[in-house]
Amino acid sequence: MVLYLLFGVIVSYLGGALFKKHERIVSGALAAAALIGSLVAAFELVPFLMAGSSAVVLFGFLPLSADLLGLIIAMTGIALALVVAVYSLSYMDEDTGTNKFFPLLLLLVISVLGLSFTFDLFNLYLFFELLSITSFTLVAFRKDQWDPVEAGIKFLVMSATGSAMILLGVALVYMNFGSLDLKVIYQMIAANPAGGLWLPLSLFTVGFGIKAAIFPLHTWLPDAHAEAPSGISAMLSGIVIEVGLFALLRIMLSMGASLPWGKMFIIFAVLTMTAGNIMALTQKSLKRMLAYSSVAQMGYIVLGLGVGIHYGIAAGTTGGIFHIITHAFMKGLAFLCAGAIIHRIGSGKIEDMHGVAWKMPVTGLAFTIAVLSLAGVPPFSGFMSKLLIYKSGIQAATTVGWAVSLIAIFNSVLSLGYYLPAVGALYSKDTTAASTKAKEVPFMMSSMLVVLALVTIYLGVMPDPVRSWAAQAVSMLQGGF
Repeated sequence: MVLYLLFGVIVSYLGGALFKKHERIVSGALAAAALIGSLVAAFELVPFLMAGSSAVVLFGFLPLSADLLGLIIAMTGIALALVVAVYSLSYMDEDTGTNKFFPLLLLLVISVLGLSFTFDLFNLYLFFELLSITSFTLVAFRKDQWDPVEAGIKFLVMSATGSAMILLGVALVYMNFGSLDLKVIYQMIAANPAGGLWLPLSLFTVGFGIKAAIFPLHTWLPDAHAEAPSGISAMLSGIVIEVGLFALLRIMLSMGASLPWGKMFIIFAVLTMTAGNIMALTQKSLKRMLAYSSVAQMGYIVLGLGVGIHYGIAAGTTGGIFHIITHAFMKGLAFLCAGAIIHRIGSGKIEDMHGVAWKMPVTGLAFTIAVLSLAGVPPFSGFMSKLLIYKSGIQAATTVGWAVSLIAIFNSVLSLGYYLPAVGALYSKDTTAASTKAKEVPFMMSSMLVVLALVTIYLGVMPDPVRSWAAQAVSMLQGGF
């Protein structure tokens, strides 16, 4: 998988540089081809990893541990990036330097793959640095405009703060254990429970919490999502913030047995989903509304994992992992639809989008499917993943379990308070000066909206085998792997 992407980085950049007049098409097509090759290679690994994990050494010096859970996250990232790459062939038609955009997108995916499979804490840190650098560059890609640059700098500062905490945590772990191998550390703690873990684990929680946009560490996210090119907004919301949580999950499963981190996840989850939804209610910009919605959706993921770990309920951890997958596609779809609308009317304000759906029927319908799924309305994918999370709280058969499930359901209903007005504005009979310019986007963009809409419907109507893969991946875990 990685070799396809590395080769794609090189040929995508060189192809765009050599064919300057057609750099966007050449660079984007080569990047898409590399992503297709990587996705095919990932599918070929599924039967092998369903039987157990496999240790590999990449390039002769980089040890990785491929397991089914990591593969699911990696495949989600690759698939979403492929959709973004094809979408961006048309979307980036007015941008320059696109022979750098597509290679950076591939480097971002490489960092996601590294984070999905690495079991060494220092390598984890290095891959997160690569993720941060590529994400910052892509957020601020439109460097001739101040708002994207400002958002990128804000993201960089907060990301650097999180990275410093993670690096300090890595140093403390090495001082205590003499190893950075999470598998070795897990065995050492199991044989001889060690004290003094609260400080490095606290540092990891804050460091990765910033990257995962968990409340109150989310403040970089609205600006970054709103100002980045819409394809990158889809990647940030669909996979980048989830990978931050995934890395924290790996660490906690390996090192956190002595701490009540499942309960901590539940507390953070309730705060995150509630704060995210309340802040989304006040937004006038469509992309900022979706950005705060991403904060709320992270709350559901954290809740499923927290309830699953704290109470030992498989439906919770399975629901949390499954919601990572469903959220990637439905939120990716929402951001790409928002990008399509803004691309046509030149405004991101919801009040300027009245009546747009009548002139952009594919985009309007796709956006409606995306936000209904995000709200957990059946029969879409968001309902199926959220249902497992609700179920896990009820299965806990405790006051706390019932309470958090009811809070999660209430938050889903609350989210309709900003999703439905946005849909209502798109289908309004009134028009604005901006919306009169609307027309359906080119085939490359609209076709990707249709693909994601179909995936969102399919995962709602027929959630297996993806849901069963997630359940099996969780059941195979020993420590964090």
